[in-house]
Amino acid sequence: MSEINEYIEQASIFTEVSPEEAGALLQAKEGGILFIGRETCPYCRRFVAKLSEVAKAYQLKVHYLHSQSPKYDANAIQALRDQYGVKTVPGFLYAGIDGVQVKCDSSMSPEEILAFATGK
Repeated sequence: MSEINEYIEQASIFTEVSPEEAGALLQAKEGGILFIGRETCPYCRRFVAKLSEVAKAYQLKVHYLHSQSPKYDANAIQALRDQYGVKTVPGFLYAGIDGVQVKCDSSMSPEEILAFATGK
């Protein structure tokens, strides 16, 4: 299986959202987890493999915004990224009571991903 197909399969366990839905998730600050990425990015492919494993193992609901999806307005995606300072993909965001935390680091370990995604 190609790396791109692996990415698509791994990301399929996430809940796909529009830029507007992603914005609402983050504004709610209720523990929402958002992954922004695309299959053509090698760093996203590296990260999604770990994120999907953690999400499955700990039953985490991860929301997914494809950073170049033709289904959504590119300006809306960019506006969301700008609002939260997501300069590169993969973008990994956690919206907790203390605000929205952002990581753009494909080298995070599964343990770091779990701690970040649970607000610890």
